[in-house]
Amino acid sequence: MADQGRKIVITLPRAPRPNETVGLNIVTGPLPLGAEIRFRTAAGHLIGSAVPFGRTDPDKQLMFQLSLSGREIDGSRLEILADMLDAGSSLPRAPTEQELVSVTAWIVQN
Repeated sequence: MADQGRKIVITLPRAPRPNETVGLNIVTGPLPLGAEIRFRTAAGHLIGSAVPFGRTDPDKQLMFQLSLSGREIDGSRLEILADMLDAGSSLPRAPTEQELVSVTAWIVQN
């Protein structure tokens, strides 16, 4: 998947504790109907997907939130792999800079 996906590296302010959650803010550009951007940890565990519902305005960005357990992060470096599936395609590809605009993360204090 690494050659078909886009690697995103985020440095957290500190290593999350195993019982903490790390939140992800994902900003995309307009996505075609039926498109899906999938997010996985470096170990390959699925975090979740960004999927638009209905038609999207071609001038608007979309925002999604996902989360993962602090257990899945080693240290303060979070590495995520993102790949995109276009409607009707079974072959993933790396999302472009216009499709996947940004990913930021924060630690949710428990």
